[in-house]
Amino acid sequence: MGLFSLFNRKDNKIPTTPSKELFIEEETDEQIQVDKKSVIDLDKIYLYAATDFENKGYDDAIINPDISYSVDNLKLLKYDLEILIKRAFRSYEDYIKDLQFHIDSRRNAGLIDTVKLLESQLEKVNEAIKELTEIESDFKEGNGLVERISLSYKRGFSRGLAAMSDEILERNV
Repeated sequence: MGLFSLFNRKDNKIPTTPSKELFIEEETDEQIQVDKKSVIDLDKIYLYAATDFENKGYDDAIINPDISYSVDNLKLLKYDLEILIKRAFRSYEDYIKDLQFHIDSRRNAGLIDTVKLLESQLEKVNEAIKELTEIESDFKEGNGLVERISLSYKRGFSRGLAAMSDEILERNV
C-alpha cells in the first residue's frame, strides 16, 4: 500500500451522527426547580399546609423536650406560611401586570379571541387572589391553614414527649 493509496481508499462505513446531547442543551432538574420556586401560588400554600408537621413536632420533642423550643419552632412554621402568602400575592400581582400588558397589546392588534382568553385567565387570577385574601385573614385570626399546621405540630410534639416518658418508664420498671 502506497502513501497515496491511504487517502484514496473507499470505506463502506456509515457515517455516525452525533448524539443530540452534543448540540442541544436540556434543562437540568435544578433549573426546573429554580423556575418552579420563583412562582408561588395557592397550590404551593395548600401543599405546605398539608405537610405532616406531626412528625416534625415528634422529632423536635425528642431533640429538645423544652416547651419553649416547641413554641419557637411553631412560630417558625407560621412565619414560613406567612412568607408563602406574601410571595403568592407578589407572584399574582406580577402575573396580573403581564396579563394586562398582553391584553392591551393584543386588543390593539385586533386579536379578539386571544384577548378573551387572556381576560378569562385574568378572572381566574383575581379569584385566586380573593381566596388568598381569605387565607391571609384566617392566618391573622389563627384559623384555617395556620391552625391545621399548629395542631399537627403540637400533636407530634406531645407524642414525642409521651414517647420519651414511656422509654423512661420501661427502663425503670
